[in-house]
Amino acid sequence: MITSTGRRIDPEDPVWMLNQYRAAEVHGAGAIMRMARLADTAKLRSDLSRHLRDEAVHAWLWTKAIEELGGEVVDVPQPYQARLSAHFGIPKTLTDMLALTLASEKRGLAEYELHVGQDDLPQAIRRPMKAIIRDEAWHVSYIEEALQERAREDKRIDEIIARAEQADVLAVAELEAEAATAGG
Repeated sequence: MITSTGRRIDPEDPVWMLNQYRAAEVHGAGAIMRMARLADTAKLRSDLSRHLRDEAVHAWLWTKAIEELGGEVVDVPQPYQARLSAHFGIPKTLTDMLALTLASEKRGLAEYELHVGQDDLPQAIRRPMKAIIRDEAWHVSYIEEALQERAREDKRIDEIIARAEQADVLAVAELEAEAATAGG
């Protein structure tokens, strides 16, 4: 992940970061599948189906980029979303899951937008990143809409989103510390 301090993808050794991105997409797909079973409107079911497709495609794009750069796809035992959920606590409702997903999607979008502007970014990374940014912007948009709709009946939505955003800050701090000790 790009960190809150704006660490760049190292063009000499981007594989650690790309494996983090790939793992986040795979983990995200699992969360989207769980939310799809809980979806309570036809629109949300449709949006989650599209989002699930996007997560799988993004994981594949990162896999191809890693391989194109001569790297190896490796398991990431504690991806960003696992850390995010650990700091948030077990999501008990669809609203909790949507808020966590919103925090995750916003983080991903901000990081990808920061990275894509890097002058020395290899094309093997820039190409998929540009495609993924379009999808991530839509993910943020539809989830914000769904949460706004839910806020009409649940006044705690802002509090739940704030809790997810705080969990994001803590998850990123962990990743930054791990990257610093790993030299990543």
